[in-house]
Amino acid sequence: MTEALLNIGEKTVKLAEKMGAEQVEVYLAKSIEYEIEAENNSIKGASEQRDSGIGIRTVIGKKIGFAYVTTLKQADIKETISNSLSLAKASLDDPDFVSLPTSEGPYIKATKIFNRKVDQLSSEDAAGLLIRTIDATKEHLEGTDYAIEAAISSSSGSNAIVNSLGIAMAESRTSISLYSYPVIKDGEDQTASYEYQISRALKDIDPEYIGQRAAQLALGFLRPKTIEGGEMPVVFAPLGASAILGRGFAGAINAEEVQMGRSYIADAFGENIASEVLEIIDDGTIPGELGTRTFDAEGYRSQRTPIIESGVLKNLLHNSYTANKDSVHNTGNAARPSYSGLPRISTSNLIVTPGKGTLDDFISEMDKGIVCRNTGDRPNMTTGDLSAMVMEGYYVEKGEIQFPLKNTLIGINMTDLLMGVTRVGSDSRRTFSMITPSFVIERANITSG
Repeated sequence: MTEALLNIGEKTVKLAEKMGAEQVEVYLAKSIEYEIEAENNSIKGASEQRDSGIGIRTVIGKKIGFAYVTTLKQADIKETISNSLSLAKASLDDPDFVSLPTSEGPYIKATKIFNRKVDQLSSEDAAGLLIRTIDATKEHLEGTDYAIEAAISSSSGSNAIVNSLGIAMAESRTSISLYSYPVIKDGEDQTASYEYQISRALKDIDPEYIGQRAAQLALGFLRPKTIEGGEMPVVFAPLGASAILGRGFAGAINAEEVQMGRSYIADAFGENIASEVLEIIDDGTIPGELGTRTFDAEGYRSQRTPIIESGVLKNLLHNSYTANKDSVHNTGNAARPSYSGLPRISTSNLIVTPGKGTLDDFISEMDKGIVCRNTGDRPNMTTGDLSAMVMEGYYVEKGEIQFPLKNTLIGINMTDLLMGVTRVGSDSRRTFSMITPSFVIERANITSG
């Protein structure tokens, strides 16, 4: 499939140049995705989506046009080139645009990002994994009034990027995810939790673990309470850490946001912004990880980029446009959801370097504080102010969990949070947005009630 996409891409670039483009970039993709949802032991629904298309960016001087089409037919592609060129001619000059990227430097071939078992997974086998997850959840909820939702999703696809400056790259990737979400009723009390796994490879998915863990978590959140507020330490479990850093910090190091003055670290490049125990990198070259790729969404090489070292902000994340604008090195972090959009900036694999200890260790060492397993909130990206609802969490006293929390908020500025990290664990896990262990912050303002 990749060779066919590259062939179409190369022909499209040549045609666009003949039609008047000074620079051309062609992004092609072809994919298949499916999802199966279940409630208790019944399949609730199944969907399959097949998609293919091409996005064409043309440049005339400093004018840029973009158009896309959801087919790969030659006649449609020619019309899309014409539309892109018309938009370029009608647009205003972009004074900050320099050039599309070139294929400079060695590419590190991404490995273990395509799994044949995921690519060939049948709907029957996928349904079997789903039922095993539900059975494992039910097994640990006997004697309770419960309902269980679960789903499995899988994707397999290829993309290619060809431009007029020598880039011609293509590769295939797979992914699979599985989750269980039990809801428990206990009199007037109702609680819920979830567990999931996501990976490039089928072997990393364990239905029994997911089901058992989801049930244990849901049971552990029964009969939550509020607490007396005040300043106290907070332990962020890996999911909570991922939510806070994956959304609350990843956006802040996006060079476009910094250039536009929309980041709370806009003036902090090269300065100490975090505790010395916190080290964060972005690495698109790690075998088998979700953000691993040979090249980014502009065809530029993936790489390892230190973000925080010894508390110092070392790098921002760039695509070709922001790197040229700042006259700095491109970090290869161009991203786009599909061929239908222009490249933006996103992390590849954002990683907190593990330290020592686990979530249980941090709890046992805590005299009084809270644990945040998860939150759905993110900070104000301009000011860094964070008010995060503890969606799942616990109150800890004298080294032991006392009870689950309800109606509890964590209030802190992100700069204070980063500087206040005192411990980083070794219990890293892969989430949708990060690879991170638990970590502890010295204090935050906790309100509850």
